[in-house]
Amino acid sequence: MAVTFSASGTATAGGVQQSYALTHTALLEGQLSDIRDNTISTGLNQTGAVLAFGNLVVYNTAGTAANSVTTISGTSDTVIGLNALTYVDETALDSNSRPGVKDKQAVNVVNEGAVAVYVTGAVSPTSPVRVLYAASGTGKAGQFSHAFASGKTVRLAGARFLTSTTSSGLAVLELNGPSFTLSADS
Repeated sequence: MAVTFSASGTATAGGVQQSYALTHTALLEGQLSDIRDNTISTGLNQTGAVLAFGNLVVYNTAGTAANSVTTISGTSDTVIGLNALTYVDETALDSNSRPGVKDKQAVNVVNEGAVAVYVTGAVSPTSPVRVLYAASGTGKAGQFSHAFASGKTVRLAGARFLTSTTSSGLAVLELNGPSFTLSADS
């Protein structure tokens, strides 16, 4: 059965989306990049703040739940995975106006799969995976970096970039957890 539209009738406002953007964003931070098998566990945000999508998350030693996670903040943190974009509450923005998971809500953590992440600077599949554990330039803690930044980046083993960027922007990161290791960056 074919659907046809005619000029007759009166348009109604509300209920159904009335207009659509001509061009949609290809990827968003934390979005699964494809339909491959992904391993996703459930964590809990007990940080007292919004936990941004696309951030590398680690075990939250200050949390009271065994599965409490937070954004990476040091070189000796225990990496759990990446905060996956699985639902959006448009009112949940972190201090940098990035969407994320509200305090005391479940966090979907990818430890195997491919996810879109924000990278400061150009990367390629041959680039080492560096994670910011402190803000640097336009990059925020939990995001990724193309270059070494003294006292701000650490290398992440068990991950690799699948796509390239020519400058800062979104790249697809493949995670091969759950045994991630952080090592000194240089």
